[in-house]
Amino acid sequence: MQGLLEILVLPLIGAATITAFKGLMPKRLAGIWASFLVGVSFILSIVADVRLSHLSASHRVVTGAIWNWVTGFGPSIHFQLYLDPLAGVWLLIITGVGALIHVYSIGYMHGDDGEPRYFAYLNFFVFSMLLLVLAGNLAVLLIGWALVGLASYFLIGFWYQRPTAVAAAKKAFVMNTLGDVGILLGLALLYLHYHSVGYQHLFAIFSHATPGSAFFEWTAFLLYLGAMAKSAQFPLHMWLADAMEGPTPVSALIHAATMVTAGVYLMTRLYPLLRIAPVTHELVAAIAAFTCIFAASVAFYQQDIKKVLAYSTLSQLGYMLLAVGVGAYTAGVFHFMMHAFFKAALFLAAGSVIHALNGEQDLSKMGGLWRKMPWTMAAFLAATLAISGIPPFSGYFSKEAILGQTYNSGHYILWGIGVFTAGMTSFYMFRLFFLTFFGKPRDEKLYEHAHEAPWVMTVPVVALGVLSVVGGAIGGWLNGWLAPVFHQYAGASHAALESGPIFGTVIAVGLAVVAFGVAYWLYVVRQTAPRAGIASIPGIWMYKAWGMDSAWMAVVVNPLKQLGVGVLAVERGILAGVMGIADGVQAWASDLAPIETGYVRRYALSIMVGVVALLAYYLIRIGFIS
Repeated sequence: MQGLLEILVLPLIGAATITAFKGLMPKRLAGIWASFLVGVSFILSIVADVRLSHLSASHRVVTGAIWNWVTGFGPSIHFQLYLDPLAGVWLLIITGVGALIHVYSIGYMHGDDGEPRYFAYLNFFVFSMLLLVLAGNLAVLLIGWALVGLASYFLIGFWYQRPTAVAAAKKAFVMNTLGDVGILLGLALLYLHYHSVGYQHLFAIFSHATPGSAFFEWTAFLLYLGAMAKSAQFPLHMWLADAMEGPTPVSALIHAATMVTAGVYLMTRLYPLLRIAPVTHELVAAIAAFTCIFAASVAFYQQDIKKVLAYSTLSQLGYMLLAVGVGAYTAGVFHFMMHAFFKAALFLAAGSVIHALNGEQDLSKMGGLWRKMPWTMAAFLAATLAISGIPPFSGYFSKEAILGQTYNSGHYILWGIGVFTAGMTSFYMFRLFFLTFFGKPRDEKLYEHAHEAPWVMTVPVVALGVLSVVGGAIGGWLNGWLAPVFHQYAGASHAALESGPIFGTVIAVGLAVVAFGVAYWLYVVRQTAPRAGIASIPGIWMYKAWGMDSAWMAVVVNPLKQLGVGVLAVERGILAGVMGIADGVQAWASDLAPIETGYVRRYALSIMVGVVALLAYYLIRIGFIS
């Protein structure tokens, strides 16, 4: 466990010190201090993974209890940390990409009055995410899971002066809490049934269990609810697009590289349970495939640069969980890593554009920016080619692995959805790219003001752009790093990376290239207006995300509000009766109040009258007075 505690605690120290000394610490120093601590955590994470690699492939686990957390109520639950190759991958992304985003934020947030508070929140988020990943059992994971939700609430609502930011933060918190309830119930079932929430103990049980029992299906489903909410799977996806109200680096860190992939981590961590819950396993794949194509369709007509990327994130999360659902666990993690590179690059590049245009996010006011921002454009192009699955960029290799293994596992319909979505992704991403950087400037005043971002912002963007180009090269290492882990308990036939049929690759890449050509013809050659087509019936439905917010309001929110109004009416009726009694007692007390004068002689007279009355009553009862 050497080094794990330091990796975990360093960002927490940053959050605590910045909060404690924010009145004394220069604003600029807060960002430098926060970035330094996350950078040190990244270096320690590399060291920890290297040490882990020296262990034999089947025993690459480092664990240790910090203290006995729950005792005296059944079996003890230890607060412990746990590092294996799966956690090691997330560790590198959280701290590595997180450090780049921290550095970028120094430039992006410069001059903001809440700069120290922002970096305290950002460090706290990194700590929470590290706790979730390094958790040694489901109970500790649940703490990290809840803290991640709290940190995201702080960051999404960072600009709390904006009503839309506050509403988005509350929406994200409430919808994620729905998933948290599922995890809590699933954890309770496992603890009550097996008297343990530790990974190794539970995995040993699952590896010898008979698949298909109702207990395993319900437990897996409840835990999947948590992943569904955190990773924004349909229908618990609406919070993610609204979460773009937070600062753009927050979108890059939370809603591209780390937080939204917590659900992917949970499902891959619980792969032995999914193996023996085949119905839930298939459900994960089906919902993921639908989320892929649904989110891609919504991205077609979005006019906000960050909203396009938000729905793109939804679609890519669908790919990751599609891989998990068909048993291609290593491919899902591979795509998680590649997505962290290219989506963080896209968000940060978009942030540079927004920063250069005085906060403008509307695509209809952009255009021609490649002349003003060549470095940002180059990084954006590399990341766009990667997410579109164009070889030899990073996204091609991970997406090809997912689609190939989906086909090999016999999920032909899901494979078809995935291939078609790949073409859709290429179209809406190149639409975004061309509308932002090519064509004539649509707002001359903003265009004249545009400029390349300062080096503290440009260097992280370019670094992530380079990773978007060459990142696919780590696929072989990742396969050897993770496949033995997934084979250990699940023995899954598709756990390692596999290639699909060659015609599948040709179709997927061919659709992506055709979609690129169509986007180029529409938005560069013909100079089609960004808002063209929204007024059509399909366009307006896609623009409004197929009315899912309205559907939730009609089916869930409004009925619950009406139920609340009814309960309140009943409560007020009951309280009215109680208050009536109270009012009567109060009136009676008010009538008696005048006799409480404070004069001793009157109290003595009252006592005497009472004694005489009691004596008279007694004498009458015994017949002495007739």
